[in-house]
Amino acid sequence: MTRISHYQAKYYAHELQRSYANDHVGKLAGLLFDAQVEPKPHQIDAALFALQTPFLPGVILADEVGLGKTIEAGIVISQHWAERRRSILIVAPSSLRQQWQQELYEKFLIPSAILDPKSKESLLAAAGGRSTQVLICSYEFALRHETSLLKAWDLVVADEAHRLRNYWTGKTKAAEAVAHIVSGAHKTVLLTATPLQNKLEELYGLVAIFYPDYFHSLDAFRERYVKKIDVSRHFGSLSDPRNADRAREWLDDSSDLAERVATISKRTLRRDADKYIHFTQRLPLTVEFTPSPDEARLYDLVNDYLQRDELFAFAGSQRHLSALIIRKRLGSSTYAVASTLENIANRLADEVATGQRHHGRGGLVAADFAIDDEITSEELEEAEELEDTGTGSRASSMPRDESLLEATRAEVVELREYAALARSITVNQKAVKLGEALDRGFERLRQLGAPEKAIIFTDSTKTQEYIARSLREAGRGEGLVLFNGSNSGPEQTAIYQAWLEKNRDSDLITGIAAVDRRKALVDYFRTDGTIMIATEAAAEGINLQFCSMLVNYDLPWNPQRVEQRIGRVHRFGQKHNVVVVNFSNKGNIAEQRILELLTNKFQLFSSVFGASDEVLGAIEDGLDFEKTISDILTHCRTADELDAAFRELEAQYATEISHEMASAKAKVFDNLDPHVQDRLKAYDTQSGEVLNKFERLLLAVTRHELHGHATFEGDGRIFVLNQSPVKDAPTGRYFFKSQPLENAHQYRYASPLARHVIDTAKAHDTPAREVKFSLWQSERVSSAIRALEGTSGELTANVVTFRMKARDEDISESYMLAGALTDDGRWLDEEYVADILDLACIEVGEQPVSIEAARFTPYLDARRAELEKEVQGRNSRYYDQQEELLYRNQQDRKAEHEGRIREYRAKEKEARKLARQADDPMEQLRLKKEARKWEQRAEEADEDFRDTRKKLRAEADKYLELIEQSLQGIQENEHLFTIRWQLSK
Repeated sequence: MTRISHYQAKYYAHELQRSYANDHVGKLAGLLFDAQVEPKPHQIDAALFALQTPFLPGVILADEVGLGKTIEAGIVISQHWAERRRSILIVAPSSLRQQWQQELYEKFLIPSAILDPKSKESLLAAAGGRSTQVLICSYEFALRHETSLLKAWDLVVADEAHRLRNYWTGKTKAAEAVAHIVSGAHKTVLLTATPLQNKLEELYGLVAIFYPDYFHSLDAFRERYVKKIDVSRHFGSLSDPRNADRAREWLDDSSDLAERVATISKRTLRRDADKYIHFTQRLPLTVEFTPSPDEARLYDLVNDYLQRDELFAFAGSQRHLSALIIRKRLGSSTYAVASTLENIANRLADEVATGQRHHGRGGLVAADFAIDDEITSEELEEAEELEDTGTGSRASSMPRDESLLEATRAEVVELREYAALARSITVNQKAVKLGEALDRGFERLRQLGAPEKAIIFTDSTKTQEYIARSLREAGRGEGLVLFNGSNSGPEQTAIYQAWLEKNRDSDLITGIAAVDRRKALVDYFRTDGTIMIATEAAAEGINLQFCSMLVNYDLPWNPQRVEQRIGRVHRFGQKHNVVVVNFSNKGNIAEQRILELLTNKFQLFSSVFGASDEVLGAIEDGLDFEKTISDILTHCRTADELDAAFRELEAQYATEISHEMASAKAKVFDNLDPHVQDRLKAYDTQSGEVLNKFERLLLAVTRHELHGHATFEGDGRIFVLNQSPVKDAPTGRYFFKSQPLENAHQYRYASPLARHVIDTAKAHDTPAREVKFSLWQSERVSSAIRALEGTSGELTANVVTFRMKARDEDISESYMLAGALTDDGRWLDEEYVADILDLACIEVGEQPVSIEAARFTPYLDARRAELEKEVQGRNSRYYDQQEELLYRNQQDRKAEHEGRIREYRAKEKEARKLARQADDPMEQLRLKKEARKWEQRAEEADEDFRDTRKKLRAEADKYLELIEQSLQGIQENEHLFTIRWQLSK
């Protein structure tokens, strides 16, 4: 490894910390070096877009499904975290909360916590400028606890933000709550693949969440864009000059909308990203089974029970949720539904015995269904919210009416009979067919050249245990691993203990048992496992792209949950096509129709990406969708009724997006600017170069500063820290991300150890001395430097920083202002200096040398002027953008005003027409007065608009002045060192 001096270490440290332009990958170099992810060019582009818009209070990242919007948001979050702006909130569907938590930690090492009614007080009290973790909550939580979330957030990220797009209607309470929460945020990022669904007003609604004045008003937006599109369908012959003028005006406004959307949103299509990402396909495989007569009888009995008008076991708001869970358990296995029915019967019997009846308790859901099984995060949250909103724990005396008591006792007996029947069915026909499904699936995997690994998803831990027993009895026990909410079974614990031993000195161990158990089981499945049987706990936050087969033993009714499951294996890094196995119950019409709905209408199991953006975006809430299906099953008693209900449901989602909206979305969102294509190509090249340079410089500085503290192996990317120079850095083996090593700590730029290294290097005393460099002892020698062999001269290195203020953000760019003069008078620019300082240092003189700094001045001044001009050009765009926003706001107000005047004039015209037609003089007078009133309204509106226009012009002039001021900028210069140099062979 090339030896370096204090001078070089100081230079490298400043190079590592310098501020890059906001559109340069170098701005993200440190966090990308640390992150456990290699972002694609479009993700870097989107993240920088979100970070380089200081005058916008928010942006929309709207990449198509499957392009990694979570990574884009993770980069933005990481940058805020690195800048110590750590008051960060993520709002996401409840089913994605754990996934966010896991991805943030695994990919960006950022800790987070999930807000719930019990933890909110302590977590929110700690949130602020010195927050130690990102906070995550669901949309339902945001709605119910809006007041608690009204804080000055540094950053709010809203995932699946299409559920906010109806904000413009004024009828969506959750959207209103989010709008109130983000109103105090410095920056908001909305993530959605479906920014438009049915109406152009939805675009207005999304933007208004974080920037209510962007389109000025809903009336202005409609006047400029919605009405124009409506009119565009009826232009008539374009040979008529008036129609041609209207057509041109519509095209201008349509283009204007696309430009305005491009200012505030970023969308990449799959066709634009396919050159950077290898997309694999989904291969559906359906396995049919017919339930036994006893299984069919059990289904009919429980179904009839749930269809009754009155049930003593459930009351009020809990009935719908309880019925939904029972139906899913019924479809899962006899083992799952047996324990559920027993729990309900026992609880109801206790109520009869104590004479205490409970009504509408959310807590009952957990008591009935979570005693010895799992419920999904959405179901649990709904249960908690029922309790939290006071529809919860209310007890009353049970009526002593003997007939009611008798009926309740009879229901208890009935439930126990159903449970006994379920217990008596020890072999489920779906489990019998599982072996066939695995054989057929593994055969497909062999054809694909994929590893023979499969994950089997079930809704129930009871079913999970039954499947495991069945597979072991069938001789498939080797490499079998279970994954559920607790992961605390004997076999899971043994895998966990072995994993702890294997990784005892590694950063992989977090010390949080639940997290580490999940990691241990996934690692085992990757290296030694063949089949993982998992509950919904595995559908959130684990990555299994090394597995290419998924079995939906129990098929969720919620398309979002199905996508989430498949997304565990069908994701970035998956090298093979993915086999997705589903079971078709030939004895149950309802289950067949659900599978058809998910397969045909939602396209979940075929093609490259499964469900389309439009269809998935149409499902505002997955649990509500499940309840819709549950209601169909509850109220439809015949096959014909079921068929009609499912046809109606299919039709509802088949027509979710109109042809007109598809065209509008394509025009407004989907036409990628050719400049963006160029930028993506640049980022593709730039990111590799920046990270390679960053690692090389950090490696050199680290070796230099930890000399005496650490033993470096090989090229230095693995080292043993024998003695730690800082208290927060443990001793032991370390590795650079590019050279991963088990049982070791990853060396991170954001770590206390790297911070110590950089700070120490920057603080070195570097007086003017003679420094000798050797070409032949150096690893990196450019051809330009080879031509200088044997020469000598003087060199100076400085850092120049240009600063400006935009909104309340400090924007800075810093550059190495360096140069060298050879002894024969040739000027060598900063690239030569960088190449010289890349060489091996063989000697640093002990005696001071005299260097005339004034000799460098004209060259450095000229270079500083060049840099200043470049920076001014970039900086002025921020104010140009703000001035453009004001100009368009004027156009909005003008359109709104013209629409209002048109309305007033039309009413005036109508009143005068009626006055002319009136026979009664009094009626004629009344109508003329009304016409005069509308005329006066129009005149007053004109006067008001003149005043408004003057104010807007004054504001625009103010921004033109600010642009001028920004061009002056603030400059800071830091001198690093001046040396005499000599290049020897």
